[in-house]
Amino acid sequence: MNKCRLRSHRFRTKAATLIFGLFHGTGLASKIIEYEVSDDGLLANLLAFNVGVEVGQLLALFVILIVMGYWRRSPNFLRQGAIANMIMVFLGILLTYQQIAGYIAST
Repeated sequence: MNKCRLRSHRFRTKAATLIFGLFHGTGLASKIIEYEVSDDGLLANLLAFNVGVEVGQLLALFVILIVMGYWRRSPNFLRQGAIANMIMVFLGILLTYQQIAGYIAST
């Protein structure tokens, strides 16, 4: 089992990745719906959109891996990483709430 241990908490990285991917994909799908795309160009537009998203993610990942490589060498990495994770979880929950509230308000 692929588990990452941080202090006394255990996280299942595969489950976390799946949940994040589902939310991320749902968010992207909702953006595609906002575009007014004709039915005859739908496939080409969907492919172009997805390729653009994937290229953007690869570029972001490249930058993040470089920054993380340097950050991991810091003596305060574990403490700073735990704080950064808590902030990211809070911001993710806040963004999810805003998205759901916006969706409910628009229907």
